[in-house]
Amino acid sequence: MEIPFIDLHTHPALKPLGKSFNSNPGENSANKNRTNSIWHYDAPTTLDKIANITTTLTKFRQADFTSLAKGGADVIFVSLCGLEKSFVMNKLGTGLPGDVVANLVTGLGKKRIDHVQIMDDYFTDLQMEYDFYKQLDGHKVRVDGKWNRYKIVSSFNEIEENRDPDVKTIFIILSIEGTHVFNTGLKMMGKTADPKEVLSNVDKVKKWDHRLFFAGLTHHFDNEMVGHAQSLKGVVRKIIDQSENLDEGFSDLGWKLLEKLLDNKNGKRVLIDLKHMSVKARNEYYDYLEKNFKDETIPLIASHGAVNGFRSHRELVEDDLFNYGKFQPDDINFYDDELLRIAKSGGLFGIQFDERRVGSEMELKKTGTNLNRRRMLFKQSKMIWNQIQHVAEVLNRHDQFAWGIQCIGTDNDGMINPLNGFWTAEDMPLFDSYLEKHAYNFIASNQSDSLKPYNKTTAAEIVQRFMHSNAYDFLKKNF
Repeated sequence: MEIPFIDLHTHPALKPLGKSFNSNPGENSANKNRTNSIWHYDAPTTLDKIANITTTLTKFRQADFTSLAKGGADVIFVSLCGLEKSFVMNKLGTGLPGDVVANLVTGLGKKRIDHVQIMDDYFTDLQMEYDFYKQLDGHKVRVDGKWNRYKIVSSFNEIEENRDPDVKTIFIILSIEGTHVFNTGLKMMGKTADPKEVLSNVDKVKKWDHRLFFAGLTHHFDNEMVGHAQSLKGVVRKIIDQSENLDEGFSDLGWKLLEKLLDNKNGKRVLIDLKHMSVKARNEYYDYLEKNFKDETIPLIASHGAVNGFRSHRELVEDDLFNYGKFQPDDINFYDDELLRIAKSGGLFGIQFDERRVGSEMELKKTGTNLNRRRMLFKQSKMIWNQIQHVAEVLNRHDQFAWGIQCIGTDNDGMINPLNGFWTAEDMPLFDSYLEKHAYNFIASNQSDSLKPYNKTTAAEIVQRFMHSNAYDFLKKNF
């Protein structure tokens, strides 16, 4: 059964756009049987699942629009991200060994990797990805005998006005992950950022036919503007160097970029996604808002985050006794005081469906790989519930509504290691059913005794809010 969901962060175009370089670069095929179609269905085989469990690599597609339609997607925030060159120009070089590793990590295909290695203009790549979505905007496709389409929208009213009882519509809202796409971070190509060009490119995006709703200021590597947090793990971290500008704050150009994005002339403000910013940069941004927007509340968004369980970056204390030691302590994840900031701003906290982010090493070992299917699904979904519960308890302790900011931010097809058993967007109804079990267990247990009266509710409402309502209400107010 389809259960409508909203996903704050996903990458449907990343793999089909990559595959388009095998024939006609940038073409989004209307034939869903072609690998360069955004509708191409590539469900994971048993071997794919085994490979993911053993290597953490995700070669199958998670967020193609056929899977999204099967899973009941209502609204998705697509992330335009412009693959950073450091992924494909790593310590192994740009020859065959480096290409093989890059393809294993990204799954985009050798020709796309070759293109990224030689290109010296991220903005052109951004425009190509935007055009890739536009090509099939409104195009109807049959999925399981029913007509489906996707539609790019620029306002909440467009969502409501374009619902069609005869055609299942998945609404697309545009976001950006990493402002290197305005053409920065190209030092390896002998280029440094040109402030006039960067700010001009922001103006061009603000004039697109469709509204850019929010943007992450940095991604995995130095972009000459905003410092990033450590994000890579394991073998990938040994091959790919993130050290330049790691954990740093805003540069002069970064402040100019921020001012330009938040400028609200003609209602064209672009909200800021906190994900991937260093702790220093995040705190600089909070201070900037307090200084420059005293009379206005700008909502804070973490599109695909996780909690680290600590009170703040200055107080590495865990107040959550029920979930003690269950979270990844990395500072790319968010501190309790940041969750409170997000709630007070009327923002959203999208929870990422990536094992490497949502569970500590100890917690991941508990999920096991030799469990029966039901037990695996229960344990894997419990890691997401732990995140939801932790946010609720932090907000409850500070006299805030406990269930209003948590939502889905899968990062599907963003080179993640998905939750075993919940491999793709098609599995969302299954995830919904398991999540409700955890919510019910919490409500029925003494763990919920500390909830203030206004935070006591039903398991069904908690799940509905997480899957759909929180993000939907946010759009109604802000989009």
